Amino acid sequence: RSLPTREDHKTASGQPKHGKEDDAPHVGGNTYAGGTGGADTAGLGGVGGPYRLDKGHPVHQVSDEVKSSISPEAAEAARKMGQEALRKRLEEIRMSASDWQRYKELVNSVSDEIGQLRRVLHTTDSRLRERRWLPSSEGELDENKLVDALAGDRRVYRRRALQEPKAGEPQVLPKHLSIVLDISASMYRFNGVDGRLKRMTEIAVLLMEAMQGFEERFIYEIRGHSGDGPSIKLVDFGNPPRDEKEKYRVVQEMCAHAQYCSAGDSTLEAIQIATDRLVGAGPADEKLVLAFSDANLDRYGIHPKQLDTALNRAADQVYAHVFFIASFDNQAEALRRSIPKGKATVATDLPKLPQLIKNVLATTVDHQK
Repeated sequence: RSLPTREDHKTASGQPKHGKEDDAPHVGGNTYAGGTGGADTAGLGGVGGPYRLDKGHPVHQVSDEVKSSISPEAAEAARKMGQEALRKRLEEIRMSASDWQRYKELVNSVSDEIGQLRRVLHTTDSRLRERRWLPSSEGELDENKLVDALAGDRRVYRRRALQEPKAGEPQVLPKHLSIVLDISASMYRFNGVDGRLKRMTEIAVLLMEAMQGFEERFIYEIRGHSGDGPSIKLVDFGNPPRDEKEKYRVVQEMCAHAQYCSAGDSTLEAIQIATDRLVGAGPADEKLVLAFSDANLDRYGIHPKQLDTALNRAADQVYAHVFFIASFDNQAEALRRSIPKGKATVATDLPKLPQLIKNVLATTVDHQK
């Protein structure tokens, strides 16, 4: 590997560009694409560039002071160029033979987990509580138990209450799921460090493949969240991808957003919006938000209490759970311990995800009729 060319650091000029191509490592400066710690060009770890571009070189990160010194005009110019690059990339997405092969490689990488999760979904019981008359020692007199009353039995009353479904009871209504995936800039920025973007795409493939054939029992949507917004549509509610081309398109859109989106975090808003959408989606056996994120929340001033509030936004109707799929040091574990009621899980080990999802699906949730 060649040694990086180092240039004097330059501040953002407000004229973002892709930069010249030579595939060599560059540190600082504002000339070449794929460099790190520079300004104006596509790369990593710099300031004022239009979008991220990873060429596999070690990343040199500019300081937070340098990043915060960028003018609003330069930041807006970079954002606009990034949005235009994203639009063009999304228009380019089609499925060729090579795309099909790449998608199959993704499927093969999680084939064991797909089988495990399908077995979990197949054996998931109904969770809907029904309001029924239950025997009681108080409440309304049960006319069918007048003889028992004369005999001195005290449990001759009845009351309306929610009754837990019996184990194995058939599921009448579908479960509603909102799957919320982190496709923020940090997914792309740190993919070379711990493979987090690759892991996120594998999670998307795992979920889409596992739920194929269960459309009557599980109605789902997939939304992304990033600095560009909290609810980026990847899969419409109740309209799952029909074939490999549509599934791979989801993967490509995730990668494109992570590369070209603005920096920022909208995890809280993503969970809140997904919860509200499920509340208004009509009756269901169960309503769940499954949110996936890295644990880099403190960088954006997000406190665990705020996350806990978002997860419990409509706890009487929707069960929300967050999976942390990447972490620096013990960020994820510290967050997990800070979220009560077991609503957060560290899921950096992908083979364990089907069991973790099974644990969530087994959680008793109250639902309003």
